Amino acid sequence: MVNGCLRPRRYHHEDAAAGYKGLLVIERAFRTLKSTRIKMEPMYHWLPKRIEAHVKLCVFWLLIERVAELQCKQPWPSIRRTLSTLQATEFDTPQNQFFQRNEPTGELLRTLKSLDIPMPKAVLDIKSAPSQP
Repeated sequence: MVNGCLRPRRYHHEDAAAGYKGLLVIERAFRTLKSTRIKMEPMYHWLPKRIEAHVKLCVFWLLIERVAELQCKQPWPSIRRTLSTLQATEFDTPQNQFFQRNEPTGELLRTLKSLDIPMPKAVLDIKSAPSQP
């Protein structure tokens, strides 16, 4: 306290660097979100509530990444690479159309277990093939 008043906090270069680092992490997280197979268009916001929603989504995605990093004790790029090995292939037979997941690696099984995510069923969906005229 100075003259009965609280002394204003002085910001140091470390504070500024931490702020920029946090911003860069949020932007990287959003770029990662946009690079997934989720169809997203560039976003241009002018309304305050849309800007706020956009920022909240970015922060939420960052939280998801951080929780995954803590659970797996690995950096997000490594977790993402491992999760991307889980894939499904579409098969068409004369009678059916179905999707089947690939065989998981040991690393993928460990990652899913760390995240408490169950392994998807081997066959994801079966549909009767459309009848040929």
